[in-house]
Amino acid sequence: MDSFCNDIESALTSGKKIELRGFGTFFITKLKEKHSARNPKTGKLIYIPEKNKVRFKASKKLKKIINE
Repeated sequence: MDSFCNDIESALTSGKKIELRGFGTFFITKLKEKHSARNPKTGKLIYIPEKNKVRFKASKKLKKIINE
């Protein structure tokens, strides 16, 4: 399992997407920077820099199995 996770990490850090047939796809999306976000606790305006986010999209087969 550790080897599998390490392979996914290295592929995602190099910008590739990982497709597991019949299960789903892991990929990276970029979140834009935000200049006018608010801290909900204090109400102060804060700056949030651009960052990457790991996303997962389930395959049609997995969705069908889950929703039966």
